[in-house]
Amino acid sequence: MVAGSLLAVAGCAANVDDPSADGAYDAYEIEAAPGRLRAGDVVAYEAETPHPYVGGWKHAITSPGAAFVRVHLTGFSLAKGDYVTVSSPDGSRSFRYEGRGPNDDGDVWAFAIEGETAIVELHSDSGGGHGFSIADIAHGTVALDPGMVSSDEADPRSAPLALRPFGGTPEVVCSTDGREDIACHPELDAQQRPVARLVFISGGGVFLCTGWLVAGKYESTLMTNNHCISTQSEANTLEAQFGYQHTTCGGSTLASAASVSGGDVLKTSSKYRSGSAGGLDYTLIALRGSPEATWGELTPTTKALRAGTPVNLIQHPGGSPKKVGYWRDRTRTARCQIDTIDQTYYHIDATKWTLHRTATRSQTGYSCDTEGGSSGSPIVHGETGKVIALHHLADVDPFTCQNGGTEMAEICADAGELLRCARD
Repeated sequence: MVAGSLLAVAGCAANVDDPSADGAYDAYEIEAAPGRLRAGDVVAYEAETPHPYVGGWKHAITSPGAAFVRVHLTGFSLAKGDYVTVSSPDGSRSFRYEGRGPNDDGDVWAFAIEGETAIVELHSDSGGGHGFSIADIAHGTVALDPGMVSSDEADPRSAPLALRPFGGTPEVVCSTDGREDIACHPELDAQQRPVARLVFISGGGVFLCTGWLVAGKYESTLMTNNHCISTQSEANTLEAQFGYQHTTCGGSTLASAASVSGGDVLKTSSKYRSGSAGGLDYTLIALRGSPEATWGELTPTTKALRAGTPVNLIQHPGGSPKKVGYWRDRTRTARCQIDTIDQTYYHIDATKWTLHRTATRSQTGYSCDTEGGSSGSPIVHGETGKVIALHHLADVDPFTCQNGGTEMAEICADAGELLRCARD
């Protein structure tokens, strides 16, 4: 995971039961803020249809060297029956937009087209609509399918734990990488289907995270981290990609994925505590359409966590095709599991010398490999299939190399009627 601004080494976090209880702190630990994975930059671009347009219009956008392109259409307003497609040059990937766009506000971030060229085409027989402008584009600097380091390649993340400074690195792969293609575990199909790769715009960048459909008051509610998406403007740019995974265990053929637009932000809780609020690091978004009908949903539980519970960490590490953290290491002899519960994690911002903390006793630590882009992944109980935590922190313990997540009982209590949480 990508480290945040942390002390001299990378950061410092204290893992305490409750500092207000007895004033004593446990040994300090690394808490590497996982962060969303930056995958590109927003760059200026100028093109527009006639206003009003009188018929069809076509424009090719090439951003030299781009791994992918996203096109930003502004002032988007089409006559009834007209539509715009944003496509790859060979037409193998194409997305359609009508009216005033999916958010009905005239502002459209088209879904990603792999490669350096995207074709924007207005389809109209009679014209009469306002048209649109292309204000800027997203130039992808990270391939949306970057691949993973093979077992035969040198990987500094696979150094023995004792040799790693302070027991951890920002990537948070402990010892050897135990993650596998999700296809290696067909028994987890119902758990993995609701999990999506998230591609979105924030400020001047393109970012990747993980999110999942959760049982809630509103159909197709998506959960991810607040440090991934925290505002409505970010949610409006969201492309949630379901089914982005390899079809076979260890294979290279990709399944057919489906992209869904972001929608209304229902609730969010900041990563760190501010006064008496926040510190749970989650966001709930009602997606457009009905992806839940196709991909299903996961149910969170408020049942108390127990150390030693086996878990499945379903994720899109590095923005790659879907993986699962099922084993702790490549030898597949040790299961991913809950190690600590009811923790409070602290983070010192060395640039401002300020102390941040999560909500008190809201966190769990677990032994399972993650990477930038894994933020927002569900931590699924290995026996019941219910979600027990939301992954969001890296290297919360430098000696045992744990990752950290917010316990679902805390999120359920905070979200209230927006979530349908089980008790078992």
